[in-house]
Amino acid sequence: MTVACDEQSPARGGEKEEPNEPPSSDCRLRIYGGARVLRELLDEIKRPFYEYNSEISRTGYYLKPVHKVYKRLSDGRRRVYEYYGRYWWRKRGKRLVYSGTRKPARVPLEPPANPLEGLSIIVEGDDIILSCGDYERFKEYFRGFRVERSY
Repeated sequence: MTVACDEQSPARGGEKEEPNEPPSSDCRLRIYGGARVLRELLDEIKRPFYEYNSEISRTGYYLKPVHKVYKRLSDGRRRVYEYYGRYWWRKRGKRLVYSGTRKPARVPLEPPANPLEGLSIIVEGDDIILSCGDYERFKEYFRGFRVERSY
């Protein structure tokens, strides 16, 4: 599964970004209540990112641990696509402009690790949908949750 926001992303030009929907033939799983555990993990992950961003603030760059794309479905529900990694943004006035996934040369310090790096999910309410491959890589976070194949 590819990350929706890479160096060639429309987000750089200010156009509306379309999320990457996995092909329907891919194995996908729904984890009931999985969004709750990811919110808690993200709260823990954000702390070192906030500290890091304070240290590099004079460089004009900002680092985020997750990129979210919001999409309204035809039935009115909202679907959120979340991509975990290290996403660089450049400060331009009060706005942030997407810069890529590689650390800019102007930033001297190494960024903090993101234990969820590479995870791509779809959030529907309190549930998440992810590929079987991502589930295998991150299943320790979802022990005890109900998991069902999603088509």
